[in-house]
Amino acid sequence: MKTLYKVLVISLIIWIIGFVVHMPSVLQKILFRSELFHPIYTDFLAYLKSSISSFGSAEKYLMSNPYFDYPFAYPPLIGFLWLVLTRLTYFCFLMAHIHLSPELIYNIFYIMYSLFSFIFLLIYFYFIDKTVDTKSKIFLFVMPSLLIYVIYGWAMLWLVLLMLLIYFLRKKYYFLSGLVLGLMIATNPYSAVLAPLLIYSIYYERRDQMRRFIGGVFIPLLSYTSLFLNDKSLTLFLERYFPASCLNCSFLILTSKIGPDYIMPLSYIVTMFFVFLILGLNVKSSCCRRLRELGAKVLLVITSSILFSISYLPQYGLIVASSLLLLARELRVKIFILLSDVLNASIILLWFHGLYLRKVLSFLDLGLVFNPWSLNSPVQWIVQIRNIIQITVFLAIASEILCLYSKKSYKPISAEKV
Repeated sequence: MKTLYKVLVISLIIWIIGFVVHMPSVLQKILFRSELFHPIYTDFLAYLKSSISSFGSAEKYLMSNPYFDYPFAYPPLIGFLWLVLTRLTYFCFLMAHIHLSPELIYNIFYIMYSLFSFIFLLIYFYFIDKTVDTKSKIFLFVMPSLLIYVIYGWAMLWLVLLMLLIYFLRKKYYFLSGLVLGLMIATNPYSAVLAPLLIYSIYYERRDQMRRFIGGVFIPLLSYTSLFLNDKSLTLFLERYFPASCLNCSFLILTSKIGPDYIMPLSYIVTMFFVFLILGLNVKSSCCRRLRELGAKVLLVITSSILFSISYLPQYGLIVASSLLLLARELRVKIFILLSDVLNASIILLWFHGLYLRKVLSFLDLGLVFNPWSLNSPVQWIVQIRNIIQITVFLAIASEILCLYSKKSYKPISAEKV
């Protein structure tokens, strides 16, 4: 009961801050009788507005099905939640007998989505409390990105599923582990990089559980067939998660041109290098007992899949910073991780002010254009500094965990739990 109370209080504080800073202007006027501040951009609300605009009718859109009646750019689990949210929004108007106006739709949808985010936050902190020691939890509670991105997109759902996966793996619930991995892939395709790691590890340790694990993975993956129900859905999905251009990715600093042909294959090569490096090491080596813990390997692999991906969206920083904090043992390392997270949170705060920053720094002759993706943008400087810090920390932690330079056993704060 004490744990639930603590989780509820912490979740409520973080959620209220996130809810307020993203609150649409109309909702501010309804609650406070005036617009107190300009709300921080939210990805899901911008997507809703553009979708309704493209569809033509707000009422028909809310009663239509993603993939079936209109193209949807996200994976199937998000599509299902989107269907639930749009239906709930529509029924709220039916119950209240209110005229269906676009502004009211956005506000009702924002409230519905925010309530879902609060549930995700509760689940996340509940399992954090079960798997992480007190000293490490403090850092996870004060992440700036958690305040900014808890009500933003779908990264919070991805993070919740990651914590559930680690928890079920530690408990040796293999069917549930497979089911959660399948749901992770149905939330973000970058999670698929965990499949070879977990299949190999479970086959090596519990061969008799392989069928249960693979069966659990396979069930949610069937939902990907929904992408083929609309001609444009698959195209939009691929463009979003496997873009032709290098969007905030670490490899942008290697070239002055965004999206050269070799960047995408390079990102997969580097990511899979870390996957097969972990797979190739003896899991029963006496060099490092931490390496035998599947949770640590999961965190290393999911972090590499984001850090070296073709598109490192700011909200993915939630997964990266959380994973690195769970793996780090030294205070100074955790401080650097929090520093990178401060930069990650500031990206979306400054993203739409890139032109203003160029004007302030006009003496550098950066050009007065809105292009936060270009390497000469002050916003992109923050992105790349974040990338450099996180990659440096990742390589340092990975090297120690994988015993690439040290013969001493890696003994983190919570070795038996993560």
